[in-house]
Amino acid sequence: MAAGERDPTPEQPRRRGALQTVESVSAVIAPLTVVTALLFYVGWVRTRAFFSYFGVSAALVGFSPQDYVLRSAEVGFGAVLLLALAGVVLVGLDRLVAIVIARVSGRVLGQWVRWGLAGLGVSLVLIGLGDARAEAAVAVVPPIAGAGLLALGAVLFLRFGAESPSRQGLLRPGTTGLSIVVLAVACFWAVTIYARDLGVGAAVAIDGDARILPLVTVYSSEPLDLPGTNVIPTRVLGEDQRWNYRYTGAVLLTYSNERWFLIPEPASGDYRSSVVVLRDSESIRVETAVPR
Repeated sequence: MAAGERDPTPEQPRRRGALQTVESVSAVIAPLTVVTALLFYVGWVRTRAFFSYFGVSAALVGFSPQDYVLRSAEVGFGAVLLLALAGVVLVGLDRLVAIVIARVSGRVLGQWVRWGLAGLGVSLVLIGLGDARAEAAVAVVPPIAGAGLLALGAVLFLRFGAESPSRQGLLRPGTTGLSIVVLAVACFWAVTIYARDLGVGAAVAIDGDARILPLVTVYSSEPLDLPGTNVIPTRVLGEDQRWNYRYTGAVLLTYSNERWFLIPEPASGDYRSSVVVLRDSESIRVETAVPR
């Protein structure tokens, strides 16, 4: 080695160590990013369905990404339970079918059974896609039955197509990837419907009995156009010996984006509960009382 040249050997372990550290960090951050994005999505779907039931735009509510992630907790807990239950059922059915195939006499007959189950999976996938076609054309989320057929068909095709001895003829690597994508789409589809149904269900419960929400009293230095059969306006003398206006009887739906979302009138035979949006300001004061 010529004078003045450095031995590059010590640098190579350092570079390998740095690359391994980057790969390790990426292996942790990438799944967390996907999970966070999924939680944000399901929280947004649930919130949008909830406020759309009352005719309020989710954009007006102005929740932050952190709010959507936190609101997805209920959806995530229920989804995990449902997926666990579906997994137990699928494992049980898989063991049962495996026992039946093992008892079938003859290798050719057993292979035909596998091919038949794989073909059934393809048929279920096509039925699920056909069920979704009409609704997807008008940007409506299809019923959850289609997602179930799609997922079951993909699982059957992956399970029994992959075990075929003629693997190259029945299940190629590209087909395997496509089946996994179909299964992922079915799960995403099912979670979307589940989150939407939870949001609508929560709104229906409040619409049926808004008394479970906090009671609101609004004090204002100026008269407010706060309509509603439950709202009772009165005038009170404030501490500064000035007359203020007091409105009682409304209930609090939520507070966000510097706005009070109030329900001043319950549901009737023709309409759902009405919602009034009151911008927060220095001229008003709001008190809440939670029922026992």
